[in-house]
Amino acid sequence: MRFRSAVALAPATGLDYRRGMAKLYFASLLTLSLLVAMVAGVVIAALVATGAMNVGPALVLVVLINGVTFLISPWLTDLMLRWVNKVQFIDDATLKARYPHVHAIVHDVARDYRFSAPSIGIIPDRNPTAFTYGLFRSNARIVLTDGIFEFLNEEETRAVVAHELGHIVNRDFLVMTAAGMLVQMLYVLYASFRRARSGGGDSKGRDKLFIVAIAAYVMYVLGTYILLYLSRTREYLADSFAAERVEARHLANALVKIAYGIATADDTEQGRELLASTRHMGSVDFKGARHLGLVVEASRARPEATAEAMLFDIYNPWARIVELSSTHPLTGKRIKALSVIAKEKRQAFADIDVAAAAKRANVNPAALWSKFLRELGIVSLPTLVFIGVGLAGLASSSPLFAVLAFPAAALAWAAMIPVVYPFHAAQHTDVVSLMGDVAASPIVGRPVHLDGEVIGRADAGSIVGEDTIFADPTGRMTVDFRSLLGPLGDMWAGWRRVARHIGQKGEVVGWFRRGMGGHVILSELNTTAGRLKAYPYLAGVSTMLIVFVVILVIAGVVAVSGA
Repeated sequence: MRFRSAVALAPATGLDYRRGMAKLYFASLLTLSLLVAMVAGVVIAALVATGAMNVGPALVLVVLINGVTFLISPWLTDLMLRWVNKVQFIDDATLKARYPHVHAIVHDVARDYRFSAPSIGIIPDRNPTAFTYGLFRSNARIVLTDGIFEFLNEEETRAVVAHELGHIVNRDFLVMTAAGMLVQMLYVLYASFRRARSGGGDSKGRDKLFIVAIAAYVMYVLGTYILLYLSRTREYLADSFAAERVEARHLANALVKIAYGIATADDTEQGRELLASTRHMGSVDFKGARHLGLVVEASRARPEATAEAMLFDIYNPWARIVELSSTHPLTGKRIKALSVIAKEKRQAFADIDVAAAAKRANVNPAALWSKFLRELGIVSLPTLVFIGVGLAGLASSSPLFAVLAFPAAALAWAAMIPVVYPFHAAQHTDVVSLMGDVAASPIVGRPVHLDGEVIGRADAGSIVGEDTIFADPTGRMTVDFRSLLGPLGDMWAGWRRVARHIGQKGEVVGWFRRGMGGHVILSELNTTAGRLKAYPYLAGVSTMLIVFVVILVIAGVVAVSGA
């Protein structure tokens, strides 16, 4: 059966939709232009500062390396997928016989945009994911896992494939490669100027070059975030393209079902490696999807729970900070954008009603922003104290005074402990209610009490993993154990103290925080196997004091040896 695209079924889009698409394309163009301007600005500043700089060969080498990598990457990816993930690329006749709905949309788009239909690969893995790669439109590949066909219906599968076709049509391989190369150039410029400063020559010129090197490094750091922003913009464009071919609600439902599939599929080493290695290429960011999937699993009893869990993504200002380091937009934001497209096209979009969830939760954006600004000030306090005391010490020409920045920061951290880790009585609640809390924070914990069972380690297969998965009747939540002794203490607890609690019923008391997903920072775990206690609020203080003591010991040894 041949499926017709949603374009033929829906009325033409309105002016608002066309403006939205134009904004996305303009954002991509502006981002690339900004990266080019940053590279050019650093080069010009260096030339002005020193009169001449021979960084040309280094930049040419960056271009050549990226060019060669780009040209051979599809074949290297083919080899990796065949070797590690057992991908099988199927011929056109087999695709049409097994998956006629996929065959139809692939050939429709290829015909409309006049390029050869991409090769389709199938990976035998229950984790539902899809991604595309290649050089140009004419030699692209789209890879799907068995999980896509297991968890998604035909229309949702077509929507996911249409999303991947959107990346091909929009030439995202070239766009992201070019942007990544520009960011690499900024780092090469920084490294070149730093080395040049340490060489001979005029001292004033070297000082100017140092300033340029710092500027290049700052732009490199900014460039990495700009690159991630560009990646998120390309995801929105691919979503918009998919909504032109299949009704937007089908892609929205697919995103939720993919999250559910990732959370519930067998947790195998091969599956984890597949999701991690294709994280930047997949239809969703698997880390965020897994947290949402744990709620979707429980929403069969309360269907509105999925929409409530997305309120944080859309309305909480902290979500903007969380999203900065992600290649994909937060799922809630993508679904909201798809709902706008559906409204413009006069299509149904009732499966995930975020607007209704916001009304039920009485979302107050002004109050959320006020809370965000307060918490931002709180989390910045130790850093500001550390910098302020350190600079004061340097200004006084007293290294010992500068060292006091460490205990000063520790005192600042100690002062904010009652705010970040409130000590009032923990509230009895459940996982679904916590994930529906739009005002949740990644900084200020909410004291909570959960009843359920420790069903495994968060890092499945690890014998030293200290974090666990705790399940109650409504869903599952990661429980984060934080030792006073840092990573070594975490490993010791994972090896010697956590194992006996796995598979045991009990209760967790701790502080709930929300970032890409939700987690509870452990205060106390009581099960039939015993008690596990943690003091996470002291970890920051102890780290600062340990560093301070080490510096004092080193300073004392140097002073004694100098005497």
